[in-house]
Amino acid sequence: MDVSAIQAAAAATSTTYRSFADATRSVLDLLERHVPDAAVFMAHLDRGQFIHRIVDVRRGADYGLRSNQALPLGDAFCSHMAEGRGPRLTGDVGGVEEYAGLAMRQRTGARSYVGVPLELSDGTRVGSLAAVSRRRNAFVAADEQLFVMLARVLAGELERESNARDLRRFNDMLRDQAKGMGAIGRVAKALAAGDDARQAICEAACEVMDAPVAFLLEPSGRDFASTAMAGANVQPVTIQPRGDGSGGGKAFTAKEAYFVADARNHPALAAPLVEATSARSAVFEPVLRDGDVCGVLIVIWQRPLDKLPEASGGMLKLVAAQAAIAIEHAGLRARVAALALTDALTGLVTRRVFDEELPRELARARRGDTPVSVAVLDLDHMSAFNMMRGEGEGDRLVKETAARWRSELREVDVLARLDGVEFALVLPSCGLSEAVEVVDRVRGATPRGQTASAGVARWDGEEPAELLIARAQEALAAAKSSGRNVTIPAE
Repeated sequence: MDVSAIQAAAAATSTTYRSFADATRSVLDLLERHVPDAAVFMAHLDRGQFIHRIVDVRRGADYGLRSNQALPLGDAFCSHMAEGRGPRLTGDVGGVEEYAGLAMRQRTGARSYVGVPLELSDGTRVGSLAAVSRRRNAFVAADEQLFVMLARVLAGELERESNARDLRRFNDMLRDQAKGMGAIGRVAKALAAGDDARQAICEAACEVMDAPVAFLLEPSGRDFASTAMAGANVQPVTIQPRGDGSGGGKAFTAKEAYFVADARNHPALAAPLVEATSARSAVFEPVLRDGDVCGVLIVIWQRPLDKLPEASGGMLKLVAAQAAIAIEHAGLRARVAALALTDALTGLVTRRVFDEELPRELARARRGDTPVSVAVLDLDHMSAFNMMRGEGEGDRLVKETAARWRSELREVDVLARLDGVEFALVLPSCGLSEAVEVVDRVRGATPRGQTASAGVARWDGEEPAELLIARAQEALAAAKSSGRNVTIPAE
């Protein structure tokens, strides 16, 4: 190695570069001066894509080489060199078995080759610094030493720049995560308090994605309807997913995030919604429960994005997981409310509903000056039935009875299960004799050969609901005492 090369290599080692690209240009310029009549290049060895890609080159035109030129990894000198299958320095490429038949030799017409790997501190070989010449024995050992020194400069600069970039990303990620965890914490607090957290879900989605608008949509028949929104003052949104393969359906069925770069003309977003929210880009994040889609979080940006932000995508999944809990809690609250109003076994209304409905019915009868009657019915000999058949069959009898009795009544009639095998019936616009006929018909529909007893009372126009029911229950007690399977009207 001549003195000028040593001095240049020393200068390259001590120089502070603005970037890895700046270091690459400086190193290739230096080598261009010290290895004349040769093409000098730095290449990336992409083992993931199995590609040898030239990052930058000097004198490449004469050898058919250019920047950003890609070649299959196995067809390049540098791949074999970096993996130790071919020599770093050869003055006769055609005489080296590993190099002789390569496509890169045919492309360049090379007779001499020198190359060294760019090796990071963990031993990973990510690239190469190399030169080719059409002259035999164009390179000597001193040239290889120079390439080794300069490759270390490039590897060091690459690692420094990568570490700085990773540190920036890490700091950004920590900042985003801190912000996101605050939003997620507020949702968790709402869930723990038993509140409907779906509005907080949308607000958290906006915060973690740095977006102005978010919707939570849940299945409603064949459509998806919004149950909460943030950043938009619009009427509830209903979207019917399109199953024509255009992407509209996939946005609502995919189990991974579905990103829409241009929301203005995408079938998953209706034009009125795009106009109302000024949407430019959007992401559909599935809300999964037991592996199935139970909702979709739509986050909308009013600026165009090329791709979904990676750092915040994971946080959105956490928000979606909380959305699944919020949807489940909302469903549980609805079912609890329904259970309080509906008997779980028969599907009839409960005593609570009956006690609320009867005064309203009496008020309507007073306003319309029409009659109204009530009845209390009880299945006969249920203790014996349960003893002989078992309580499971007893429950099935109660369920079948409720269905049969309900089918004998009008829509306006109210049939309620009060307790056990005791039922109550409100018959609007029915006098006492007509009510007895209706109740006899209802009792006659009792399944499995079983019978029922009933007491019927007509409202006198003044008495409170409690007294009216008490008179019907007294008539029921009389029916039981008289031998059962009978309807007795109250006096």
